[in-house]
Amino acid sequence: MSLKKYSASLREILALYKSYLVMSMYEAESLVELSVYALDKSEDAELDRRSLIYNLYQLQQQFDTGFTHFRVMDILIKYHYVYTFPITSHPEYAKHKPWFDRLAAEKKFSFIFLSPLEAYDTDNNPVAGYANYDHTTQQYILYCDAGSILWEQMVANGTITGNDAIAPEEMNIFSVAHEIAELAGEQKDITLLGNWYQLLPYIVMMEDQEGNPINYKALEAILDIIVANDAINAETLPPADELPVGGELGKFCQWWYAAAGDKMKPTAEEEKEEEIDLETIPFTEQVEKSTAWYEQQVIHFLQTANNEIAELEEKGGDENAQARIYDLLQQGLTFAQKGLELSPNEPNLLMNQGSLYMLAGLLDKALASYDAALAVAPDNPNIHLNRAILFWQNDQLPEAIKSFEKVTELDPTNEFALQWLEMARKG
Repeated sequence: MSLKKYSASLREILALYKSYLVMSMYEAESLVELSVYALDKSEDAELDRRSLIYNLYQLQQQFDTGFTHFRVMDILIKYHYVYTFPITSHPEYAKHKPWFDRLAAEKKFSFIFLSPLEAYDTDNNPVAGYANYDHTTQQYILYCDAGSILWEQMVANGTITGNDAIAPEEMNIFSVAHEIAELAGEQKDITLLGNWYQLLPYIVMMEDQEGNPINYKALEAILDIIVANDAINAETLPPADELPVGGELGKFCQWWYAAAGDKMKPTAEEEKEEEIDLETIPFTEQVEKSTAWYEQQVIHFLQTANNEIAELEEKGGDENAQARIYDLLQQGLTFAQKGLELSPNEPNLLMNQGSLYMLAGLLDKALASYDAALAVAPDNPNIHLNRAILFWQNDQLPEAIKSFEKVTELDPTNEFALQWLEMARKG
């Protein structure tokens, strides 16, 4: 078998695609959503809910999450974090009337960029606002968040006035966490406290890398609330030997996780040894291997093959390199088949099997795997993303556009899909 020659554009797809093998930070989504509910339940009239909500969503943007505003949209509007208008109120509606009218006629969710008709660009043409069809009022609604680019434009042209024209206060994230933790403690919301306990080390790490000060006083108060409410979830704790050692971050983790006591998971080394032992046991022996274990191996082979293909295209290679990639794909397919024998309808395993077939150039088999995965999980954006990449590779632009559109419908913040959808539409 000879591997298909990949174009530069496909290499870029594969490089970005690897990130979608990893699960999104659903914990961050849950943290923000539950925090918003806690703010709404509180009877404290002095709380600056608008600023707290603003800073919560600023935090969420640092994680790999979907667009979750509509889960709590009524609350966001209630506290003047989100503003709604007819689509005709957009500052550039008159300039681009046909485009906005077509958007409204389609009745689909859409991000609206700083320059609405131009392609999305993180630095030069970012998201400014968004729009969606409201089935209750049967109107196509323009939304803007306080502090956003669209909000600034609507303040500048006098559409938003008074206190609503004052920007939310930028707050230290640890002060925000402390405020929310106190509310969660009062409301006995163990799940929310557990979420903060799980994510705060990551937040500390991000702030430390950015050179921002760490508010240890707030963290100490938060930890006291978490411990007092017995809110540490053993299932979310990392292995002990994966914790950072040395430096300020190491000291923090040693202190933070001391409260977990004997709830800590087995060490990563123990788990690694178990993995190696299982992998060397022949399939013929009666050994219990879970679907999840096989799926982990499939992802390993898929990622390794991706890396090898990218290196082959960048630096060139010989028959040995191609043979090595072929072996990786075949091993991955073997593990996928074994996992599917245990769980024939596991969507992630079917999806990753399809990706192995795609890298091997077996596009019909790849499409069959993706279709089987969609039959089980029709609203999984990652599966639609894979199909879009497959169609793109096979020069099936209409099908690729349709699949990219489905991704953006299910996950409106998917920048990868937004960029490639724009390119696909331009042919």
